[in-house]
Amino acid sequence: MNILYMCSDYWPLTGGNQDPIDQFGVELTNRGHNVDVVTRHVPDTTPKEEVRNGIRIHRFVNAVLPSDFKAMSDQLKDAVQRIRKPDVVHVMGLRRPLPMVAEILSCLWQVPVVQTVGGYDIPDVADPDPRLVWLTGRDLVLPAMRRADLLNAASDDLARQTELLVGERAPISTLYVGIDHELFTSAEPHANAAEWRPYVLSLRRLEPAKSVDKTIDAVHLVGEEIPELRLVIAGDGSERTNLVNQVERLGMASRVHFLGEVPIEEAASLLKGAFTTVVASKSEGGGLVNVEAQAAGCPVIATRAGGISEYLGGESGAMFIDAPDGSMIAQAIRSLWVNPEARGTLVATARQLSQRLSTHSLAADYATVYSDLIATYRPRQFSPWDMLTSALWEELSPLAGRMPVLDDPWRAPLAVEDLVLSTAPTEFRALGRGARAFYYLAWSSGVPIDRLTEVCTFVLRATEQLPKQSVAAGLEHAADWGRFDVDSCLTYIRQ
Repeated sequence: MNILYMCSDYWPLTGGNQDPIDQFGVELTNRGHNVDVVTRHVPDTTPKEEVRNGIRIHRFVNAVLPSDFKAMSDQLKDAVQRIRKPDVVHVMGLRRPLPMVAEILSCLWQVPVVQTVGGYDIPDVADPDPRLVWLTGRDLVLPAMRRADLLNAASDDLARQTELLVGERAPISTLYVGIDHELFTSAEPHANAAEWRPYVLSLRRLEPAKSVDKTIDAVHLVGEEIPELRLVIAGDGSERTNLVNQVERLGMASRVHFLGEVPIEEAASLLKGAFTTVVASKSEGGGLVNVEAQAAGCPVIATRAGGISEYLGGESGAMFIDAPDGSMIAQAIRSLWVNPEARGTLVATARQLSQRLSTHSLAADYATVYSDLIATYRPRQFSPWDMLTSALWEELSPLAGRMPVLDDPWRAPLAVEDLVLSTAPTEFRALGRGARAFYYLAWSSGVPIDRLTEVCTFVLRATEQLPKQSVAAGLEHAADWGRFDVDSCLTYIRQ
């Protein structure tokens, strides 16, 4: 079977859906299948094409502007000739623009497409932040979800929320993602574990929904009772500056270590040496870090947000707290500290529970899903739903023998881009493509022009001493997360 995976980020980036795809790819390749991956070209220092662990990786421009999509159409035409024709296309994590691209390619190839909803992909009833991301791509993602040959979700909780969004596709099935179980069970403690021990680990994106600030509060609260306890924070994001300031304000600089992003192998060693890890999320699609911790023998302190309890295997899989609250986390740390026997029991139980979500075990389930879908697939014709999809289909469909209809399919999308960007301050546009992408995406997300102009003016003033390239890159990153207000977008710009 030829399988094409599509995801917004992939190796060398870690976290999110890219790690399971990387691991499933190896498992499926070892079982005789052929695996390709299409992803965004992030970071842009990576090659556009490479083979890793038998998986062919194809990286495409991070398309935001209509002109980006025009450039992408040339890449796609070339790729269609070079990528092995898949028997199935699977999009894991529905971030723009890949669900739309997958819909076009699957209709071009006449093969089925699976769209799997992951964490932060759709609006969350308990957390406003995922909605910000959703607004940046809903016009490209929602129609693709409705057309998918199979639409599923990475947890029961996400499945329920997907049904609220696209009720006509109910019931939505669940397709769990997994971990490289052997990597985490066989990991050795981190090289610095002896120096840090005992330490609490926060292995999270540094974003508001992850509540890392509450973990800092908790370690501060137990400081007098357990003065030797340290906190190791591995991850990066918009909250880093705020968290560093919080640590300094609480006088904890000597007890807290910020590591930034770490590769998955280092993450495994960090979990192996930790006293506990805290997952105090406000929302979470599933939270593979919980299962990784279980496999590594690291007790988990977690909320029950989203699909967390599903992935942990229920109440016996972790020490649960009722809310992301520093006092509650502190009490859980105390409980583990004063009762090592109970901690050992939790570790043993959790390690057993983690085995059910190993990629080795789940790979056969995925292959069955694909085979069943292929067997029942009915070919569909692509139906464009806006100017961008019409233009892309005009460019690509001749590869399937269809005659073009429009003389200049990009004229209208490019005219809209020019019109929107003409309302931006000249100095802001001059920062570079990332700034223009920020502005265009903010406009398409519904931010009023007058408010957007205020943001641009403030950003220009606040960053006038910084390199334009750094400012533009930070703005594009902020746009990826739907952060268009002054305070939020500045946190993505590295000082």
